[in-house]
Amino acid sequence: MQTKKMKGCIKDATVLHFCNTQLIVDIVLWLSIGSPVLILHMMGSPYEVGFFCDDTSLKYPYKPGMISNALLTGVAFGLTTTTLLMVEVMNRLERKYKKNRCLSGDPFICLKGFGIFLFGFVIAQLFTEVLKNAVGRLRPTFFDVCRPDFSRIDCRQGYITNYTCTNDEHLPNTLRTIRQSFPSGHSVFSMFTTVYLVLYIEKRLHITYSHILKPTIQAAIFLLSLVCAVSRITDHKHHPSDVIAGLFIGSVVACAIFHSLGTKFLNDPKIEKTSNDDEEEGNWVPNTNGCQTPLPLLQNEFDVSGRSPSFVLKQPIKISTSVTV
Repeated sequence: MQTKKMKGCIKDATVLHFCNTQLIVDIVLWLSIGSPVLILHMMGSPYEVGFFCDDTSLKYPYKPGMISNALLTGVAFGLTTTTLLMVEVMNRLERKYKKNRCLSGDPFICLKGFGIFLFGFVIAQLFTEVLKNAVGRLRPTFFDVCRPDFSRIDCRQGYITNYTCTNDEHLPNTLRTIRQSFPSGHSVFSMFTTVYLVLYIEKRLHITYSHILKPTIQAAIFLLSLVCAVSRITDHKHHPSDVIAGLFIGSVVACAIFHSLGTKFLNDPKIEKTSNDDEEEGNWVPNTNGCQTPLPLLQNEFDVSGRSPSFVLKQPIKISTSVTV
């Protein structure tokens, strides 16, 4: 009861001002993180490492990638937007036709979910760009793109660090990115998107007309990520270890972001309001759907033996948690 009184003491103008302040602070922080990511991606200078003349892992022929950066970005953002909207629409239909009061399709939650996705995307890219420039690993097509002048290199020295690229067929940006193999940026982004959407679907989508629809959607999204990751190996853009590291980084960032923000801001406000009101009255019990059910509604459902009850509970059930040693 004290909570309700406290809520009444807060003016709407104060709440609106606080929300606007939060929004401004979050946008400033997002831009402060996103700006270095963009600078590193466009003008980052990777650490210069050497090579061995007989390193067969660097002798693959160069070819255009099957999935470009623009295609990956478009598919990832488009898939995220479609999935978030689809989940809320399916929840709304479930509530309408099944009369499930515990579900609702809230478009505002889509905006919050997409905002969390954007923040996680920037964090994942920050890890990717920092590691790419700090490690400076050579791509599998290094010899074909760089074409070092071996007539001036004494391979008997073993590890070669003094060399000059003679290939002028590629743009300077291609020669720069040839030393940014670890980790795979495509793998990081695709796996981050996949894990985030899988966790979002698991938390938000609640349907009763199919038991396998949810895992089917999750498996399809996961398959797209694996196809993207494998293509980076078959296109000779990354070493297998680069792809594995990218998948791991993307998964960890997605789980961390969803655990810290998604579990807090993606709850259904209607369910939360019902749960808090019932909890204050002391007459609720949890059901298997994750909703809080008032005890008086359960008094007319089943008795201990499973039959329709012939009695009505007069007092709320109290469970003692004391332990006697």
